[in-house]
Amino acid sequence: MQRDVPFNGQKDWRIVRYVLAGIVGFAVLAQVLVYFSLVALVDRPYAAAVVGAALISLLMGVPLIVIAAMQFRRAQRLRNQINHVAAHDTTTGCVTGRGLVQYVNGLERRRQRSVEALQGALIHLRINNLDDVGAAFGPEWSEELLQFVASTISTSVRRDDIVARTGPASFDVLLVGATETDAEQVCARLTTTLTSSHFSADGRKVDLALSVGGALFEGSVDLERLRRAAASESIAVAAGASESVGFVRLPSA
Repeated sequence: MQRDVPFNGQKDWRIVRYVLAGIVGFAVLAQVLVYFSLVALVDRPYAAAVVGAALISLLMGVPLIVIAAMQFRRAQRLRNQINHVAAHDTTTGCVTGRGLVQYVNGLERRRQRSVEALQGALIHLRINNLDDVGAAFGPEWSEELLQFVASTISTSVRRDDIVARTGPASFDVLLVGATETDAEQVCARLTTTLTSSHFSADGRKVDLALSVGGALFEGSVDLERLRRAAASESIAVAAGASESVGFVRLPSA
């Protein structure tokens, strides 16, 4: 049950007083400036009016413009911070699914302007035993495992590749500009690093159970189709496994 919050209009009345005081102050200052310009140029009333208007514009307009510009920059910074938070996962620091969609939309806009075809690949990775780790050791160890996997992926892929957490236990890696050979090399390095890594939960070693799949694209980026294709081609990989991950190629668009 929500409690009724008592109305407190003290701050609102303070703002009203500031506004009224500002209006009165501007009016008085304008009259003073006009008066002094008329006194100084008593025989030239037109020039006095021009000088008075210029002084009023400078002394009143410049501070208002500066304050408005500062507020605009502050709002822009806050908007950028909000967009950054919305586009990045708080647990792993990776891009979220929404952030990946925004990135791909930007790629598509640049492709349409430059009329150049895109190529690359998407690697889909899922932690199959994430729930088992949480059930056995506690939810905090699930987050530790997610952070561990995200860090390992980020250090195993290329600098310009985008790592996104697109599900509770899944990650997508977008490799823009990668050839099939590049994608296979990145995927092999990634799976080898993950399956040979050592993760300990509460002092006990945990072997990662992963599913990895990939899809190649050329022409344009249809992110939803890429995700479905990569997920459908996923195979289970484990420590010591020698089976290579295959990539399915989407039709050119």
